[in-house]
Amino acid sequence: MDRRNALKGIGLSLGYIVATPAVISLLQSCSNNPKVDWQPVFFDKEEGFVMQKLVDLILPKTEKYPGAVELGIPQFIDAYLKNVADKDQQKFSKKGLLEITSAIKSGSDDDYHKLLTKYLKASPKTIQSFKKNHKNTLILDLLTDLRKTTVWAYKATEKVGEKILAYDPIPGEYKGCISVEEATAGRAWAL
Repeated sequence: MDRRNALKGIGLSLGYIVATPAVISLLQSCSNNPKVDWQPVFFDKEEGFVMQKLVDLILPKTEKYPGAVELGIPQFIDAYLKNVADKDQQKFSKKGLLEITSAIKSGSDDDYHKLLTKYLKASPKTIQSFKKNHKNTLILDLLTDLRKTTVWAYKATEKVGEKILAYDPIPGEYKGCISVEEATAGRAWAL
């Protein structure tokens, strides 16, 4: 094994361990009832609005499950970028959101939906064509990152982790070779 790669891996894993308490405290500080007049701390008000619209379309509220906006995920992402993300991630997020804002024409929900569909449901061939243009690459990368972060933060919220996903803080006896249906009623584990 290459010594540099081993040291890099150790450094990254230590970084994740150190960042984890900060991330958890950010998630806990996000309100479950987001305010209409939310003031972003990392993004400006317009950028925060655009990011909130995108997050709402990525994980919308349904009859059965709360949406990402309802759980305060936009506020979490904004606080995460301000307090935890490194300078490169912050710069990337600002540039990417600026390009997204310029790509949205009228600001209607349909424009946001078309943008997400264009980039996140693109064929591999279309993605390769995006890679030839810096603006398209930036938008694609930020939307992909935003989707991953939204889903990760959504699953890490208390409401989703304890009420929607299978949750057992003190596991009982071990039962091997049972179906997922029998173990968790078909739900994924929160922990």
